[in-house]
Amino acid sequence: MAMNNFLQQAQRLQKELLKKQEAFFKKEFAFDYGNGAIIITILGSSEIKNITIKKELIDPEDPITLQEMIAEAINSAYRQVKAKLDDITSQAMPSSFGNGLF
Repeated sequence: MAMNNFLQQAQRLQKELLKKQEAFFKKEFAFDYGNGAIIITILGSSEIKNITIKKELIDPEDPITLQEMIAEAINSAYRQVKAKLDDITSQAMPSSFGNGLF
């Protein structure tokens, strides 16, 4: 009987986690890189929705610096979204799952 309760609890937790993840994947996050120099809007699903770049950064003579800044801004935004998703996932797991049961 205890095993049935455990399995039901695990299924309930899994459904709750999936609902939270689905909501998270649709949520938009805006990340400011370099005090407004580049703003990345990214969904929880890691899809980039928008990139805003200050005009002052666009230098036709130096495209490499801008490319590097954009890549760094995107990577930073992605890492922050992933950390938020990892936090949701870890909060959804009860501490009893981490005590050697799996």
